[in-house]
Amino acid sequence: MSKYKVIQWATGVVGTAALKGVIRHPKLELVGVKVYSDEKAGKDAGELAGLQNTGVVAIQNIDAIIAMEADCVLYCPMPWDVAEICRLLESGKHVITPCPYWYPFFQDKEAAEQLQAACQSGKVNFHASGCNPGGIAERFPLTFTGWCNRIDRITMTECGDCRTYSSEGVIRELMNLGKTPEEAENNPIKEMLKAFWYEPIEMIAEGLGSEVVEYEARHNYILANQDIDTAVGVIEKDTIALNNYLHIGRTREGTEIIQEQIWYMDDIEQTRLQKTMDIPRRSGWRIKIEGDVNLIVDIGFPPELSQEEHVAQGMSTTGFHLVNSVPAVCDASDYGIKTYLDLPMVTGCMGNHTVTR
Repeated sequence: MSKYKVIQWATGVVGTAALKGVIRHPKLELVGVKVYSDEKAGKDAGELAGLQNTGVVAIQNIDAIIAMEADCVLYCPMPWDVAEICRLLESGKHVITPCPYWYPFFQDKEAAEQLQAACQSGKVNFHASGCNPGGIAERFPLTFTGWCNRIDRITMTECGDCRTYSSEGVIRELMNLGKTPEEAENNPIKEMLKAFWYEPIEMIAEGLGSEVVEYEARHNYILANQDIDTAVGVIEKDTIALNNYLHIGRTREGTEIIQEQIWYMDDIEQTRLQKTMDIPRRSGWRIKIEGDVNLIVDIGFPPELSQEEHVAQGMSTTGFHLVNSVPAVCDASDYGIKTYLDLPMVTGCMGNHTVTR
C-alpha cells in the first residue's frame, strides 16, 4: 500500500518526538524536515531524532519546503505563524499542528476564516491536535460523557512540577513562573490564554449539543519563600512559584466546563512556597465529571519515572498524537478545519496488517 508522505516542520522538543514517530510509523514516509538553526541544517533526520540515518536531510529554506511533494506537514514551531500555515495549505498539503486553532470558530474568527479559505484553495484539511489542549482538554472528557446523563460540571485539571521543564519562554511567559504578581497581571499573554482555553471549552459544549453563554477567568498565584533552582534558572524569592489558572464556560443549560492548570516550581509538599494549595496529583491530569454519575479519571505516567522522564513523555504524547492523526486528516472529506468532532478515532499504528471479517 502507498504511504502518506510527511514533512516535519521544526524539531524542538515536540517536533523531535513527532519526527521520531513519523520515521517509525509503518504508514508514513518522511520526505522533508524544516529546521531553524545552522547547527541542525544539513543533518540527517535520523540523527536529529536519535535514530538511524534516513537519507532525508534537514533544510532551512521555506520555499523549498513549500515546493516539496507531500501529503501532510506536521507544523510545530514556537511561535507559530498563521500565514505560514495558510501557505502550506494553499500548496496542497494537509497541516496538523499542536499550535492553537483546536476550535477557533468563536475565539479567533479571522484566523478561522483564513484557514478555511486556504483549505478550500489547496483542497486539503487542517487539524490542531496534541495533548492539552488537543486531547485531555476536550477529546477525552467528551468520550467519558457518554457514560452520563445529566452533567452539572466537567473539570480538566493539569498538574505539573515544572522544575525540569527547560523551555524558558513557556515557563516565564506562558506560565508566568518567576514573575511578580504585578508583572503577571500586566502580561498581554493573559488575553491569549483566555482564547487558548476557551476553545476546548467551546468544543466540549458543541459536542454536548449546547453552547457557552458565560465565561470567567481566574488567575491565582503563590510566591516562593526562597530562591528555587530550576532548568530555566533561579525562580527568585517573592516571585510566582505556583500559578493556578481557571478558565470557565457555562452553557445555556447551566453546565460548567472548567479548564484548570496548576503549574508549580516545587515538590508536592510545597515547602518552598509561601502558602500551599490542594494539588490533586504530583504531575499529570485529572478529568472530573459531576452529575447523576460522578467520575474521576486520572491520567499520568508511572510513579517510578523521574521528573525529567515525566516531562519527556508528556512532550512525546503531543508529538505522537500529531503523527497518529495523519491518516484520518488526509482522508477526511469536505476540505477545511477538522476538529475531533469531525474525525474518526485517532489510534496508534503497529503495522499494515488488515483483518478480514
